[in-house]
Amino acid sequence: MKGSTAAVVAFFFLSCSSPSWAITQAEYKSLTEAIPADEMIAYDSSTKLRQITVFTDIDCGYCRKLHAEVPALNASGVDVRYVAYPRAGVGSQSFKKYVSVYCADDPKQALTEAKMGMVLQPTDCSNPVEKNYKFGNRLKVKGTPMIVLDDGTVISGYLNARKLLRRMKLAYSKPPKGSEMFPKVAATHFSPMHYLVTAKTHLYTRPDRRMQKMGTLEPDVVHKFSLEIDVDGERWIGFKKGGTQYFTQAGNLQLIPSVKTEAIKSSKYAAIRSTAIYISPNRSAKKMADMPANSYYRFSLEARNGNERWLGFSQGGIKYYVPAADLEEI
Repeated sequence: MKGSTAAVVAFFFLSCSSPSWAITQAEYKSLTEAIPADEMIAYDSSTKLRQITVFTDIDCGYCRKLHAEVPALNASGVDVRYVAYPRAGVGSQSFKKYVSVYCADDPKQALTEAKMGMVLQPTDCSNPVEKNYKFGNRLKVKGTPMIVLDDGTVISGYLNARKLLRRMKLAYSKPPKGSEMFPKVAATHFSPMHYLVTAKTHLYTRPDRRMQKMGTLEPDVVHKFSLEIDVDGERWIGFKKGGTQYFTQAGNLQLIPSVKTEAIKSSKYAAIRSTAIYISPNRSAKKMADMPANSYYRFSLEARNGNERWLGFSQGGIKYYVPAADLEEI
């Protein structure tokens, strides 16, 4: 009985380690080679030394990184063939984006724009997206990008062009200038300045209102900006955070003028009457908060506007001011 049990366990273990439904390398090769050309979006090289088939999702960050490597792969003789695999499934937002890509006048350009974060005009037509997705499930796609080399080797996840080419035993060739998929924004850097948001405005990763919104700045918020660029006569300003640039229209912002202030000994001051806290030592500046009578703050800055003395404090890197005549040290 023990021997029989051991045999059953051994058989079960072997069955789990080599499942009958596993796809072989040869099958991956034949299945991907059989995909009709009009069911893929391909970026072809001139020398056509090798090819890769990539199951990709428009909203996948690592898929975007791989897409940025396409010019280098093409320059090195590798055709890149994309198969749609919206991970969220049929009918999802990612699925609908891919349909709009296939139905665009130039699907290759539309795919690049979509991966860049641009919002495409929703369109519908006869397309292979659902078929692609089901085919990806058949090939056991678990995540994107999934790269199938032309010999049937499967690479799950992102590899940069150099590493991918080494796996394919190909030499790396530098892509020509101007072939970047996501060209950098040539913004001008300036000394960081604070701006007051005067109207609700959106943040984009590029100075283009067709891009996907990456955040919103509400009115009366103060933010620091250090980049500017002119786009068709419209000024955009931006900042860099976490290695990513964000831009918004300058027309929705107001520069807070630089003020000469002196540091003083930090002391508590109480309001002897109801007053206001301003973003600049100027009664015509934006009032940022009320300071009720008898309330107090600790002030450590001093500034003058004409003959009027102001006291201020810094909070979150932003300076705020109150007329000194409305305060009394405690």
